[in-house]
Amino acid sequence: MEQIVYPYIPNTTPEVKAEMMREVEAKDEREIFEVIPDHLLYHDFKLPEPILDECSLKRHTAAILNKNAGAGTHLCFLGAGCAPHYVPAVVDEVLGRGEFYTAYTSDLGDQGRGQLQFEYQSQMAELLDMDVIAFPQYDGGSSLGHAFRMAGRISGRKKVLYPASINPMTLNIARNYLTQIDGNYCDLVEVKYSGDTGLLDLEDLAAKLDDQTAAVMIENPTFLGIIEIQAEEIGSMAKKAGAEFIVYGDPISMGVMEAPGSYGATIACGDIHSIGIHMFAGAGVGGYVMVKDDPKYAFQLKDMMYGASPTTVEGEIGFSFEASFDRTSYEIREQCAEYTGTSAGLWTATAGVYLAVMGPAGMEEVGTLIMQRARYAAKKLSAIKGVSLKYSGPVFKEFVLDLTASGVTPAELNKKLLAENIIGGYDLTGTGMGLDGCMLVCVTEIHSKADIDQFVQAVERGLM
Repeated sequence: MEQIVYPYIPNTTPEVKAEMMREVEAKDEREIFEVIPDHLLYHDFKLPEPILDECSLKRHTAAILNKNAGAGTHLCFLGAGCAPHYVPAVVDEVLGRGEFYTAYTSDLGDQGRGQLQFEYQSQMAELLDMDVIAFPQYDGGSSLGHAFRMAGRISGRKKVLYPASINPMTLNIARNYLTQIDGNYCDLVEVKYSGDTGLLDLEDLAAKLDDQTAAVMIENPTFLGIIEIQAEEIGSMAKKAGAEFIVYGDPISMGVMEAPGSYGATIACGDIHSIGIHMFAGAGVGGYVMVKDDPKYAFQLKDMMYGASPTTVEGEIGFSFEASFDRTSYEIREQCAEYTGTSAGLWTATAGVYLAVMGPAGMEEVGTLIMQRARYAAKKLSAIKGVSLKYSGPVFKEFVLDLTASGVTPAELNKKLLAENIIGGYDLTGTGMGLDGCMLVCVTEIHSKADIDQFVQAVERGLM
């Protein structure tokens, strides 16, 4: 039987594969991936006959993709970490230039991309009222893990307090980041939140905060959409205990919310997906970690930092990533505090252009639109019989609806909504947060009043 070599899949000859296995002292291929649970592995691909010409392959792929439903074909009110936002045409135009096709990273001779990184960093520093930012992390979850590890090194402690309302997916990524490098690097301890307001329970925080605490971490806005109005007080409590104050924030909220650096954050982190990046099936993400201009913090950042300096030509500025290069894994290899893997350098170009286009006034306008429209949607939806708002705290972009009194589960409602070309909210049932029967609804600047009214009417029909 003739062996088929698939043209779109990397092929390694048995001889080379056997040599690689001997080198890493692995008995079989499965041993290399033992960190991945068996239930997540796909064992039988059942590959079809290969399509060898480009025209037929394109036609075949298009036929499959055209079956997809998404935010481009349906009204989408699904958030929970990645939400639909408007991307100005100029962002795509700039990003589509040939210079950025290989913008995975940069080098000393690439002054254009060096300046772009510097401009992105400068705008993020102004937006979050922080001073120093390194090259981007893979996503928000890995940026949180990096922040946890930084806090541990700075304080010499291991205990990290985090809110029970945290995004479970973000926490899982951070946990994985902490444990897969050198064992259980931090001890993560959950802090309760109010079942009425959705705000952090300060009494529980005080009870768990001690001289072994490396950091207190909050999301602001929280995963449940609540604006943590106690943030400054939480930061003060952390600092009195000698702990770092980590704020995980959504950049698009900073035009209307106080910047983390302004209310005491010593480390700010999060994901930049909301500022100019399309939703690419989970790929349009990039994590940021920021600190104040203090060597105690800045030299704990594991990635390259871009700087600007005068050149030998008067009036000319040069850009490079050599700022404190000797602390990175690129320079000191196994002696570094943390390793740098893949990054999301391309998305800093996107975020940088978006922030430049929007400016302070634009960021304030988009933030105001989101707050107003989310509030309108929450008011209209909570007026439906059997539906209520779970929390009384102020919200940004997302809010929790309690459907238990309606007798219809979020899964059942979402199925009915999908039949009307609407992607409903995130079903919080089974998340372990005690929110069974609740739905997290996301409203952004892309949703018009007519869109929201259509959604409200569809929910009413779905609960009948």
